Amino acid sequence: MLWAIFGGLLSLALIGRCVYNLYFHPLRRFPGPKKAAIGAFLEFYYEVVKDGTYIWEIEKMHRKYGPIVRINADELHISDPEFYGTIYAGGGRRINKDEATVAAYTVPRASIATVDHDRHRVRRAMLNPYFSRKAITNLEPLIHERIDSLFEKLDDYHAQGTVVDLEKAFSALTGDVITAYFYGSHGDHLSSENFKNEEKDAAVGVIKMYHLARFLPTLANWMKKLPIPIVRMIHPGAAHMLQSQIDVRKVITESMKTKKQTPRSRSVIVSALTDPNNPAEENTIERLVDEGMTIILAGTETTAHTLAATMFYVLNDKKILARLRDELAALAPGPPEKYTYSGLESLPYLTAVINEGLRLSHGVSARLPRISVVEPLHYGDWVIPPRTPVSSHSPLIHYNPTIFPNPKAFDPTRWIKATDAGVNLTKYIASFTKGSRGCLGIPLAYCEMYLLLARLVSRFDLTLDGTTVEDVEPYHIRLTSYPREGMGEVRVRIERRA
Repeated sequence: MLWAIFGGLLSLALIGRCVYNLYFHPLRRFPGPKKAAIGAFLEFYYEVVKDGTYIWEIEKMHRKYGPIVRINADELHISDPEFYGTIYAGGGRRINKDEATVAAYTVPRASIATVDHDRHRVRRAMLNPYFSRKAITNLEPLIHERIDSLFEKLDDYHAQGTVVDLEKAFSALTGDVITAYFYGSHGDHLSSENFKNEEKDAAVGVIKMYHLARFLPTLANWMKKLPIPIVRMIHPGAAHMLQSQIDVRKVITESMKTKKQTPRSRSVIVSALTDPNNPAEENTIERLVDEGMTIILAGTETTAHTLAATMFYVLNDKKILARLRDELAALAPGPPEKYTYSGLESLPYLTAVINEGLRLSHGVSARLPRISVVEPLHYGDWVIPPRTPVSSHSPLIHYNPTIFPNPKAFDPTRWIKATDAGVNLTKYIASFTKGSRGCLGIPLAYCEMYLLLARLVSRFDLTLDGTTVEDVEPYHIRLTSYPREGMGEVRVRIERRA
């Protein structure tokens, strides 16, 4: 009897909430399907059950209802390349992150999960000097050394006739670079068998948990309290993440104990996040572990994916590869290992290839809503109330045919033509989001892409081995984009250039 009463009351509450969302909610007049407006049910189905495919339903909504749609009870989505910067950069407005979204990151003390605008500025200011253009230029010797190590491994695979998955290889390289910079030493993932990389495994684990954790954050926090072997049986990806947190804690603890006696004193984690000038609450072990996790995982996975996708498109079109090599060959004489970031970024075609690779690999692809805390947003005739989550998907910006005609084609010349016409296409690249909450490691990502792509195509002849465009096109949008299940390897055979 009590269960029947409880069930009846719960049903009434649910129906009442749906009625409120449809007819009394502040967003009730915004366009969009009623099945989305009544709550989070439609979103849950496509994001959790169908594994990150709500973006394609949102795309259909925009075709029917226009550039602004209500995609759940509380959130608006705007698909307009010209308005993307207003959502994310803010133009001086105080912008918070959405609490429900950042709860899914399971690193509550990291900058990336900081909701409040002002507190985020404090945390970001601690790290910005270490990821500036000047700081990253000083990292070029380390990046070149890791590229040398990668090439030695590729020579070995060439001798063995082994097919290589480029994304695994690039993840090993980017993982070594970011861990060396962050901790003062790296795990030499490039020497491991088949480029085994625990940071990549942990990143994939976090990303695969994202949507479920967004709807059920208490589940993610509960799993963090379980022994790792048990978590591994429930969710292998979560187990990788938890093990990575343990490893990060050990390294940070060791770094803090020996920061004046060892090379680790040169690491970002010690130099930036144990500064006595920081507020005391920002120098706790828990905060350092959370920040360390996000920087390591972000610095490993996204750049490697972009590099692998870009190499696929370059190798898939011999004309693109030939033109790229011709441009590199026209540089002042000198070995490729002497390439510099500043020298390479002056090359228009290489820059166009990188921009096109960023566009079609999408980078951070999840919606990541932003909230204007005080001021309403104005979009056309619509006035969006303050504290309304507003978002935009980077793939829908990158696939906009008005900005990028024939949007799914990899065409570096579109960037050359735009530059010649005085059009700034780069403002439509949303791979790193925009504004003060955009990706911390943009200069590092560009430096790695310029140096590795230039040296790789100069040194090796790579041939695709069964990889097709479906292996790099996005389908599942978690935090970043993934192809359909069972696809995603950029496999190549290796030959040394004469």
